[in-house]
Amino acid sequence: MAHIIFYTKPGCMGAVRQKALLESYGHTLEERSLLSAEWTPETLEPYLASLELKEWFNPNAPAVKSGQMIPGALSREDTLDLLCSNPILIKRPLMNIGGQVLAGFDAEYLKEIGLCEVPSGYNTGCHKEDQGGACASSGS
Repeated sequence: MAHIIFYTKPGCMGAVRQKALLESYGHTLEERSLLSAEWTPETLEPYLASLELKEWFNPNAPAVKSGQMIPGALSREDTLDLLCSNPILIKRPLMNIGGQVLAGFDAEYLKEIGLCEVPSGYNTGCHKEDQGGACASSGS
């Protein structure tokens, strides 16, 4: 079983479901706030490295949903700086699994690395009906 450092937005119902699924497989999770962690381009980039630049963003972040922020429109360096200064925009969760880091809850990848299998129809995402949209909001 793995020890997972799990960065997310506190109160996000999608994260609650993701954590419950991982714990049901016997993994231990150390939850940390994505919003209060001190991110730098050097500490954040390894989590995002396997994704395309436009995939670095949380599609449910208010600035992304409103069109104020267009994922992929900035350079790699400017995107890292933006995400570090405004972590609500970061794709989540960020997970550190024994030194292996990744962003997002990719069911196929988690199955591939033997971490867990997401049952068909299991909701691992954030939705408007979850706490009135609290998953996407930046309120602390």
